[in-house]
Amino acid sequence: MLNSLTSLRFFFAFAVFLSHLTFVKTDLHWYNWLKNVVFFEGYVGVGFFFILSGFVLALNYEHKIIDNSKFSYKNFYIARVARIYPLHLLTFALMIPLVIMNGIFGWDKAILNFLLLQSYIPIKDYNFSINNVSWSISTEFFFYLMFPLYIIWLHKYKWLKYTLFIVAIPLIIYFEPYVNGHKDWEKGFYYVNPIVRSLDFILGIILCQIYKKVKDKEISFSVGTLIEIGALAVFVLFFTYYDQVPRPFRFNIYYWIPMVLITFVFALQRGFISKLLQNKTLVYLGEISFGFYMLHMIVIKYGNYLVPEGYDFIKIFVYFTIAIILSILCFEYFEKPLAKKIKQIFTK
Repeated sequence: MLNSLTSLRFFFAFAVFLSHLTFVKTDLHWYNWLKNVVFFEGYVGVGFFFILSGFVLALNYEHKIIDNSKFSYKNFYIARVARIYPLHLLTFALMIPLVIMNGIFGWDKAILNFLLLQSYIPIKDYNFSINNVSWSISTEFFFYLMFPLYIIWLHKYKWLKYTLFIVAIPLIIYFEPYVNGHKDWEKGFYYVNPIVRSLDFILGIILCQIYKKVKDKEISFSVGTLIEIGALAVFVLFFTYYDQVPRPFRFNIYYWIPMVLITFVFALQRGFISKLLQNKTLVYLGEISFGFYMLHMIVIKYGNYLVPEGYDFIKIFVYFTIAIILSILCFEYFEKPLAKKIKQIFTK
């Protein structure tokens, strides 16, 4: 159990929460700097989730897929659906009344969201409709569908892992001038598109293959601590200079190096920081982070709809607290029992 990575999930989910505090209006220069410079870039958390997803799935299933006798496609897909779909349906249903009240409901958008197909449409009114953040679950589900194939291809064609990014990165760079300045296309192609974001997921798979080869090597506590500090320092360095890089590249390519380093180093769990991250409270926050991620925009949107303008700093604290409480309740009384029930019914 890689508890340090579980804890990190919450910190990156919190970064996404901060990026959605755009409703806060104030004359305080220090806060506006935080909102526009630091919080604004909180979407980096999604890239971490995609890389981590590939890493964790490969850690648990790669050897079983390669050895066909140990892998059940049916049970794998049922487990994936049980993990994400019930909460998706709940948050979808919770948002429908607000969407209707705001006069932006559409059956086409609702059907695409219900079926987790919205991320295939490079138009904001579709891929960010209903519960905005569910686009990433749509993209993630594409990863789940493709995961066994990715594993087989990477195992069968050894050259693929070395050439994939050599080909893909120039293509992504080539298209940047055509989408730069067009927000729908920027996000639709670089941030949302399941095929482009598969590169993050595949990076996680390749990273896991490297991790398996070195995870048992001797690393002292002091050296482990230094490499953990180094990984975080690299992230801070990239974050400091992000404004020098066009935003489309920051949706994926730019943050690959720090995110890969953080995932790999904290998976080793050899230093002081990873020891801190194994604290039971932090691990539990990581476990409820999926619920927090899926619920926080609902809390923010209903809160802003029901509460008059003003009190913005109070709202931040209230929204965060409500989102945490709802995440805990959802995790304990909805996500876990329902996922268990679905797997009991549909798997042997």
